[in-house]
Amino acid sequence: MKYRFNDIEVDATHFVIKVRGQQQPIEPKVFDLLLYLLRNRDRLISRDELFKKVWHGRIVSDTSLSNHIKNIRKLVNDDAERQSVIKTVRSRGYQFICPVNEIKVEKQESKPSAQMSFLYTLLFSLSNKKRLLTFLVLLGLVFLINWGANFYTDRDSRPYILVVPFSVSGDIPNHLSPFADQITREIIQSLRKISGLKVVPPPSSFAFKANKTRDFISQRLPNIDYVLDGIVAVDKSGTIQINTELEHLNRGNVIWDGSYQLTLDKLNSFQLQEAVATAVSSSLKVLMNESEKAQLAELPTTSTDAYKLYVEGQYLFSKMTHKAMIKSIEYFSQAIALDAAFEAAYLAKSNAYRAIMTLYEKPKDVLPHVVTSTVELLKISPDSAIARSSLGLAYVHTWLWADAWKVLTEAKLRRQDIMLTELGFALYFSALGEVKLTKQSLAKADALDPLNEELAEWGAWSLMMLGELEEAINWGEEKMKLHPNKPSPKLSQAVALYINGNYQQSIILAQKGVKLSNRSPLSLVFLAQSFAAMGDEQRALSLLTEANQSKAYVCPYESAIVYIQLEQLDKTFELLQEAVEYRSNCLVFIRNDPRLASVRSDSRYLTLLDKVGLSDIVIKNYPRG
Repeated sequence: MKYRFNDIEVDATHFVIKVRGQQQPIEPKVFDLLLYLLRNRDRLISRDELFKKVWHGRIVSDTSLSNHIKNIRKLVNDDAERQSVIKTVRSRGYQFICPVNEIKVEKQESKPSAQMSFLYTLLFSLSNKKRLLTFLVLLGLVFLINWGANFYTDRDSRPYILVVPFSVSGDIPNHLSPFADQITREIIQSLRKISGLKVVPPPSSFAFKANKTRDFISQRLPNIDYVLDGIVAVDKSGTIQINTELEHLNRGNVIWDGSYQLTLDKLNSFQLQEAVATAVSSSLKVLMNESEKAQLAELPTTSTDAYKLYVEGQYLFSKMTHKAMIKSIEYFSQAIALDAAFEAAYLAKSNAYRAIMTLYEKPKDVLPHVVTSTVELLKISPDSAIARSSLGLAYVHTWLWADAWKVLTEAKLRRQDIMLTELGFALYFSALGEVKLTKQSLAKADALDPLNEELAEWGAWSLMMLGELEEAINWGEEKMKLHPNKPSPKLSQAVALYINGNYQQSIILAQKGVKLSNRSPLSLVFLAQSFAAMGDEQRALSLLTEANQSKAYVCPYESAIVYIQLEQLDKTFELLQEAVEYRSNCLVFIRNDPRLASVRSDSRYLTLLDKVGLSDIVIKNYPRG
């Protein structure tokens, strides 16, 4: 069917839209939305129906839908004021109202081309034997062409697996809960060593720790094919029993199940990961090469005592509090003391320091520990891509631009499936003002680890600090739905909203973030910014005072933003200088931060740019691709 209205033709058979006879580029989802409105133009279509029928139940923000409608209107020469093609009924939905002519496309018999006619003539002029041989050759060529086309157009047909955090039976000892979490992490990492599988990384997997219902998973990760789940129990003899199941998410049938018995004090606990990964690979008919088999057989450590310390450290780190992270580093250090070749413990220690550096303490004091931990790891594992990703991101946060580019590039050359690498590049490009490259890296990071909380926060910042407010707000809305009980997405969204002039909504969101974070100092600073943007100096300064009374480190850069909005420039630059002295990670955005627009010509600002390595002269020499 073709639909014609005004000077526009929509071809539903070939998914083409023409304006005045000229084919126009259109995003697939925008075309789907237009076609659905066309086919149902006899009635008003609710937003919920569009989410269900066009996005197939996937979580989509109202802003994203509005943007798709906006794109359609722009394409068909309509707008929100005229509404001559698509009518908006507030709080109800949309209706296609322009008169339409339907044209049924008749199926035409295809005639052989001149080239094919020549081949037919040639084929039947040959003898029977030669004719058969020629036919087989042509058939083989057709097969190779079709195979090649499928090979190059099918980007990633690998089975996509989510391993959800293993449950524990009701009577299991509490001290084994960390073990259940760690078993989940290591099974994920083992499966990720198999190139024929696509596996969700641990950060996104653990977003389902509190809710593993299949509908909940489908809403948040609609592209998942299989879910691997398990339960940990202890029998009367003290032996750990682990039962696992691999289930097809949409069909609901169990593809494979397995049962394993482990003893924590013996190295057979490490054999579980290899056994499960091998069984899953076999059940999905995914072949492993010899290198992958060898990697699966490797033991993380030869010391069960070191492993117990490592497991406890990981459990503490997952709590994401300052005190728990400090304690986790103690456990990781003790594990390394027992086994100097324990790679995972080195990496965990480095990650813990990096998290402390970005969240709780002065970066200049913590960065040396991040570097030392990573260098120690690279001594025993020189090709570690994960170590380089973590270190590269730390270098970006502390504006060591040349080192960041070098290490992140080395990481990507070794492995291309690590989210932290792409996040590091996104922040690097955002700092330089490279909008297109920032968005490309963010899209790759989001595809690799879509529920990662660190990505949710820094992704929003990398967009809004470039002035890409509409996309930053869309990103924030999506991430708030994915992380409804986390403060960071709400706080970063609050910043984007007040920059965009929506002060009241910004304050409401920031207040929710303050509550969820138990009035953390940084959350109070962001709320202060919202009030300052609205001109409420008294409340803004009161919140800053409360934040500064805490013993915790508060990024001076974000406090400076409060004063710049209150037009107290001397205090602004005093705090920005303090941020430079602390090597604060917020300074990666100083070149493009729209909140600093009023001081860009101030000599003090230009001096700061130079100190951070982001002056006009210097950034010309930074690599970008």
